[in-house]
Amino acid sequence: MSEAPLHIAASGDLDALVWQIAALREQFLASSEVDLSPMRAVIRDSWQRCRMLAVNAEVQLARFATANDRQLAELRERCAALLRAASPVVARLRATLGDAGYVVALSDAEGTLLEVDGDPYCRRRLARKGLLPGSNWSEAVAGTNAIGVVLVTGRVVQLVGAEHYCSGWQDVTCTAAPIIHPDDGRLLGVLDITGDYRLARPFLTGVLAAAAAEVQRRYRLEWARQPARPRTFPGWTPPPASERLASPPHPQPDRFPRLAAAMRAISNSFDPQHTPAVITEHMGRLLNATGVALVEGGSIDRPLAYFWTAPGEAGERALAILQAAARDPVALAWRACAEPFIYMPHLLPNLAGFPLPDIGGVILVTRPAQSWPIADQQCGATLAAHGAAMLRYARLYTDLQAYAAQTEVINSLAFFLSTLLDPVRQLDAVVQRILALTRLDAGVIVLKEDQRLTVAGTPHINIDQAQVAALIETVFATGQPIWLCRQHAVALEPMPWFLTDFCDLVALPLAVNATGIGMLLIGSRAHRHISGEDLSLLLTIAQQLGLTLSNARLRQVVSENEALRQANQLKSAFLASVSHDLRSPLTAIRASVEDLLDRQHAVSVSEHRALLCNIARETARLSRFVDQLLDLSRIEAGTLPIDREWVELAALVNDVVAGFSQQHPGCHIETFVSPTLPLIYIDPLLLTQVLWNLLENAHKYGPPTGPITIEAFCTNTQLVISVSDRGPGIPPSERRRIFDRFYRLERDRRSHRSGSGLGLAICHGIITAHGGDIWVDDRPHGGSVFRIALPLAGDEPSTWVHEDGSA
Repeated sequence: MSEAPLHIAASGDLDALVWQIAALREQFLASSEVDLSPMRAVIRDSWQRCRMLAVNAEVQLARFATANDRQLAELRERCAALLRAASPVVARLRATLGDAGYVVALSDAEGTLLEVDGDPYCRRRLARKGLLPGSNWSEAVAGTNAIGVVLVTGRVVQLVGAEHYCSGWQDVTCTAAPIIHPDDGRLLGVLDITGDYRLARPFLTGVLAAAAAEVQRRYRLEWARQPARPRTFPGWTPPPASERLASPPHPQPDRFPRLAAAMRAISNSFDPQHTPAVITEHMGRLLNATGVALVEGGSIDRPLAYFWTAPGEAGERALAILQAAARDPVALAWRACAEPFIYMPHLLPNLAGFPLPDIGGVILVTRPAQSWPIADQQCGATLAAHGAAMLRYARLYTDLQAYAAQTEVINSLAFFLSTLLDPVRQLDAVVQRILALTRLDAGVIVLKEDQRLTVAGTPHINIDQAQVAALIETVFATGQPIWLCRQHAVALEPMPWFLTDFCDLVALPLAVNATGIGMLLIGSRAHRHISGEDLSLLLTIAQQLGLTLSNARLRQVVSENEALRQANQLKSAFLASVSHDLRSPLTAIRASVEDLLDRQHAVSVSEHRALLCNIARETARLSRFVDQLLDLSRIEAGTLPIDREWVELAALVNDVVAGFSQQHPGCHIETFVSPTLPLIYIDPLLLTQVLWNLLENAHKYGPPTGPITIEAFCTNTQLVISVSDRGPGIPPSERRRIFDRFYRLERDRRSHRSGSGLGLAICHGIITAHGGDIWVDDRPHGGSVFRIALPLAGDEPSTWVHEDGSA
């Protein structure tokens, strides 16, 4: 069985609900007039009952119904059948919930706790509030609580926080479900889960209702195993033993009431291993037989037989007769007979048969009196037909339970696989999950890629590549799992490595669309009876795992294709950008040079100087672009040289602003940099390049005259520099991508604005190489703010030393 996942809610999610219900309760208790629309009717009715019973809402402890351990032991003895039925269910709930802040409690029909199990810390905390075996949690004693409300309403109830009618319980969630008697519908007890209310609760009601139904089914089996009790009526007193012995023997009672009782007993059995014994026992008691055998199965040599015999020598003789008849061809031929009753005194004088055609069996009966009245024949045939039907239903019920368990395992594994980001890299976790679901010891996943084998899991053995490859080819050739068992391979010499550490091992193909991608090896060190259903479940798990791995590979291929597509787009963008940024200065240089050549004697001095200045400016532009490409290649290769030194930031910013203002005389730049900032250990040339690129972008996208603002301040660990502009800003969806190489804003591509998309990528690489960070925010009144955060070095020089050695 799989473990149900727990979903944890935030601690404040239910605070508003708790206080709202608490206020409604206080208003209701004070005036009996309150808007009850937000409140569940079952809680409102419980509060009203507690108020009528004069329950003190301030009481935090339940009243003990048992004064000592002896009374508690007597209480548990009276509820022994319920405890036996609920014990495995409570253990499973305890294992499912784990140490997540929950306890599981079981009470009787009066609300007295029989068992409490769960998280040790939560048990100790709730014990101080009286949640202990022997305490009574009915409404009349402990106020509105889940167990008390279930006792009154017979419904599944969940209370949280202030929905309880007693103080001290505002921090717990209580969910309870009734346990109903399977025959008469009376309440047997209550199953309860109590824990921290901040844990998400919606799944608890369904889990607890299913658990209560499981307890009811197990209680039916416990009740069916109880010895037959005499039927009595109110006011009847059994006669003394002396009178019973002295009284003459009475004729046997009518068969039909005994038949009805036997049919009810058989109807209460849903265990296919126990039902044949119940059928044979009640058939023998109904017909006053000395022995009964239920024989079924298609094999004559080894039929499946169940025996019941009366005590004493007569039963021993009957057992010998029935064991011989279970292998007699004549008696076995009765399984296919269409008659409801068969008696052949000339062939088998000591036996009579009741065929079970629905299940391919027969009930053989031997008794002292060899006469078979019509009433006995009819009763025996009726009970046999009913027993065959119930045996078929019991097996169907068991098959449905097994199917439900397999479905739960498959669903749990599917949910687990869906949560993995990359199953191929998490195969060890996949193996551990499969082992937990199948209750086996160890497993290995072997993937086959390009004639190479990749092993994942914890095999605890040395893998022989040749044997694994041969086993994979065999599994793929057959398309079916291979079950290897040490008990069946004793004669093999030498023994395969698969069986050196394991007794049972199953090899399952991992294939999708008839294409094998690997194999799942899963086994057990102890011998396990692996049935066809188990192999079918393991094959389904392998198919599901193969599909998951195949989908993961497809996602990887799609991701690689997307990366190649983006790389192709970047290459196209790079070529377009480079061609544009190279063509523009080259065109300007070529035009100036051709003009000088064509008019070399007619060019004035001023025109000659202007053309040379244009050539120098475009050459510098071309050189700067080539330097950017070189810097970007060094950044991506991780070889960007950083020549660090202690720098005064205020002086560096003033130099950058002065140089930028000289080239753009109309741009206004505001600086707010304190000269008392600590020295920073950086490469001044690279940081100058970063500030220059940010100023160029701010001037390019903002108003021609600015202003552009440069600010710098210091935190405990970082020095932050910001460059603000008054431009159109950057859309939030593109703020992270603007630092990618060759990336340009969508509006710039549409407007054909010039730009290479390298400046911000180089800035990001330089700042990252310094151990800092760079990002962009919105400016409050329009525009963008580029922020740079650089770490402060620990060892700052206390004084500067001049070249002559003086301080």
